[in-house]
Amino acid sequence: MEEELNFGTKVLNGFLSLMVVVLVLILIAVVVCLILWALGFF
Repeated sequence: MEEELNFGTKVLNGFLSLMVVVLVLILIAVVVCLILWALGFF
């Protein structure tokens, strides 16, 4: 039972870590786009 829980926890932690990375990349992309827009590139 503990092994299944540990495996599930590892999968969940990996998934959440991936989602955090994706969200950070999206936020960085939005900031870069706003800066470029402010400078008149778009």
